[in-house]
Amino acid sequence: MQDKLQPKAVIFDLGCTLIEYENFPWDELNIKAAASTGNYLRKKGFELPDDNELFDLFEETKMTYRRLAAEDNIEWTVPQIVGELFKRLGIEGDEKLIDEAFDAYYKPVDEQLTVYDDTVDTLKKVRERFEVIGLISNTIFPERVHHREIKRFGIKPFLDFTIFSSSFRLRKPHPDIFVKACNTAGFAPAECVYIGDRFLEDVQGPSQIGMQAILKTVEKREYPDPLPENLRTITTLAELSNHLDI
Repeated sequence: MQDKLQPKAVIFDLGCTLIEYENFPWDELNIKAAASTGNYLRKKGFELPDDNELFDLFEETKMTYRRLAAEDNIEWTVPQIVGELFKRLGIEGDEKLIDEAFDAYYKPVDEQLTVYDDTVDTLKKVRERFEVIGLISNTIFPERVHHREIKRFGIKPFLDFTIFSSSFRLRKPHPDIFVKACNTAGFAPAECVYIGDRFLEDVQGPSQIGMQAILKTVEKREYPDPLPENLRTITTLAELSNHLDI
């Protein structure tokens, strides 16, 4: 049994760690999101291709941005894609129309979100024991929707700070996003622990700057086989009590 960690700051991932974002597969959600965007724009009087072609245009437009994210950890956002799509479709749209089209895109995602049964209870226990609680999240969505979600699910009162890659413009595992979190927390990396569900982003990312990491393993997620022998793992947030004094 490993000794329990004694961090000054506990920093969480968001999706699949505190909130479930994958009650439906992303492939299915992307199709629904593109169709929802199309329905909104047609109601506004714009002529569009059918839903299948519109989905293909969305995916085609995302390709360059996805490559930059994979190669250089440069984040992109869905509103960027919507703006590019407008150009390709000959739609003259201001920021307000882009935001409204994005809201239509995000609606199918938002409707299927749930919070884990042990999220709030675990955060209460962490709040009682540790000085700072933060959040770092990779996301292609504007942070305004995530602030709405963490408020909706009762998470917001427990967080001292949040960092979203869509605003920071770099995504995990880039070291700068973890350095930013440690600086915001006010502690050295070795005094912080990060908890997330992906090995590259949430274990290797913080580890490269000397942060401790705990991996929340998720069913059907691909992980190295075998996982490093000394890696701390949980399957539920309640199991953090095995690694932290809560």
